[in-house]
Amino acid sequence: MALFLSTIQNKIDSKSRVSVPSTFRNSLNKLSFKGIIAFPSYSHQSIDACGIDRMEALANSIDDESNYSKEEFELISLYFSEAEEIPFDKDGRIILPKKLLDHADISKNALFVGLGPTFQIWNPDLYEKQKVLTIKIAKEKKLNPRLKPIPKGILE
Repeated sequence: MALFLSTIQNKIDSKSRVSVPSTFRNSLNKLSFKGIIAFPSYSHQSIDACGIDRMEALANSIDDESNYSKEEFELISLYFSEAEEIPFDKDGRIILPKKLLDHADISKNALFVGLGPTFQIWNPDLYEKQKVLTIKIAKEKKLNPRLKPIPKGILE
């Protein structure tokens, strides 16, 4: 499965083309579809994106109806119905569809934000506001990322 790390900003040209960061592209080029799968984020004003492998795994998981509540299944259905397969051109660029650009309020610059098995594409200014809010909440709630469950022996 592809792994996406870091935060990288790239310019969008007049034809809505943007270069996908080379580290992201290198992970995606190993997959059967050479490009990204993108759809509107339902929790932020951004674009959610992943490789075809992630969508294939999600598709395979919905065969077992007990995996998801009705609401989760309906959300997954939206992912598939609004997903766009966006191939790389010879220069490693993609053309972001207008409906996705409008959803994320992206016009001149796109910020690629790695999230491990997925990534998001943001308007850099909106991401900065979200980042500040996330850090504030983490400090207030004393949150600290950790593996779940905590491996045996760590707290002993």
